[in-house]
Amino acid sequence: MKIPKSVRIGGVDYKIIQVPDLNDGNSILYGEINYGESIIKINSNNQGEQHQCIALWHEILHGILEHANLEIEQDELLVSVLSKGIYQVLQDNAEKFFNTKEGDVI
Repeated sequence: MKIPKSVRIGGVDYKIIQVPDLNDGNSILYGEINYGESIIKINSNNQGEQHQCIALWHEILHGILEHANLEIEQDELLVSVLSKGIYQVLQDNAEKFFNTKEGDVI
């Protein structure tokens, strides 16, 4: 999987940028979504490519919940589990979902 330059969530185009040493002032972050600015930031320094992809899915799922106005108890746990699961399913089954052949990067 590759990190795209943008993704549309709930009809809104989110710009995706890779930021070295992404943090919130208190701790290092793997990713962050800003709904007002329509930006998803992914930390490019403290994680490999696969973990960056998982972090992107994590933020996309937060965006889906936000645009659906869903408030879910333990949403961080749910988003973490689903982001890893979606990434794994797409990586292991890309040719079943997309017009790809073995060795293609999705």
